[in-house]
Amino acid sequence: MKNFLSRTEADELCDSLVRPFCGEGGISRVDIDSFVKKALRCPVFYESFAEKDLDKIGFCGDGQTPLQVYRNGKPAAIVFPKEAIVLESYLLREDEQGRRRFTLAHEAGHVLASRMCSSQAAGFHCPYDSARIYNIGELRERLSIAEWQANTLAASLLMPRFLIKQELEKYTGGEYLPVYGERVFRPREKEILSEISRTMEVSYTALVIRLQTLGVLSRHPLSEYLFKELGVGGDFDADGHYN
Repeated sequence: MKNFLSRTEADELCDSLVRPFCGEGGISRVDIDSFVKKALRCPVFYESFAEKDLDKIGFCGDGQTPLQVYRNGKPAAIVFPKEAIVLESYLLREDEQGRRRFTLAHEAGHVLASRMCSSQAAGFHCPYDSARIYNIGELRERLSIAEWQANTLAASLLMPRFLIKQELEKYTGGEYLPVYGERVFRPREKEILSEISRTMEVSYTALVIRLQTLGVLSRHPLSEYLFKELGVGGDFDADGHYN
C-alpha cells in the first residue's frame, strides 16, 4: 500500500510536531488543543450529534459531507469546512476529558494522514466496543486502515516517545516496567502506570497499549507472578502449568 503510514514514521513525525506543545520544566502532558489550533490550524467545533450511530463522537470535515447535528432541538445536516474537527459536545464534561483528548487527537491524525497522502475524506471517530455486535459495514468502518492510522497517530501525538522515556526515567531510572503474562502488573507498577496516565491525561489502558507498542515492558511468565506475588505453587513447567 503506497500511502501506508508505519508506526515508526508516526512516532518520528509526532515527536517533532508536539515538542513545542509540551511546556517547560518537564511537563508530561501534550497540549493537544493548542497543537490542533496553532500547528494544524484546524477549527474545532462542539456539537450535539444527531447521527443514527450513537458511537460517532468525532468528525473530520471535507467541505462536502454533511454531519447530522441538533440545532434548535431538531436534527440538521451541516456541512463543515475542510479539515474542521467536530466533537460531540458531551465530551466537554470534566469526566470525559481523557476521551475528549484522544478523540481530538484521532481527528488530528486523520488531518495529518490526509495531508501526507494528498487526499481528503470526511471521517468519523467511532470507538470500538467489544461488548457490541457489529454488522459487516460497521466493522469495516471501525477496523479500516484509515482508522488504524488515525489511532496510531493519536497515540503518538498524546504519548510521544520522548515523553514516555522522560516518565520512565523519572519513575524507574529508565528501566522497563515488568509485566507478567499479557497484562498483569504488580501493585507498584500499577501505581506508576496510574500516575503516568494521570499526568499525561490519557487513559490507563491507552498508556499500557502504548508501552507495549514501544516495547518498553519487560515480559515475565505469569507463573513467576503466581509464585512470587501470590505464593501459589512454585512447581511449574515451561508452559506455566502445574507439574
